[in-house]
Amino acid sequence: MKYDISSSELFTVIQVQEARFDAKLATSFRQTIEEVKSELKPNILLDISQVTFMDSSGLGAVMAVYKLLRDKQIAVVGAKQPVRELFKLTRMDRLIKTYDTVEDAMTTSV
Repeated sequence: MKYDISSSELFTVIQVQEARFDAKLATSFRQTIEEVKSELKPNILLDISQVTFMDSSGLGAVMAVYKLLRDKQIAVVGAKQPVRELFKLTRMDRLIKTYDTVEDAMTTSV
């Protein structure tokens, strides 16, 4: 899975650099987050602006990370319309806030 993890004082941005977030990537995504868990800042921004397709496995991976990082604030950034609709359909948008850009999330979350 291609991704980039960057941190500032209060935020860790995890940018998924794949078009498809599906079963093929879900397991490695969860494992990677578990490996870097101790290095993450209090606010996690999951930037999925490059993701054009997400299936139930991708959604499950996001939910697993949400549960794993209970002590942190997690938000999703840059979701394309089909992914936003998936979040609304499954009501995950009630658990995890969504923002259009990383900047919006950083400004609003602080």
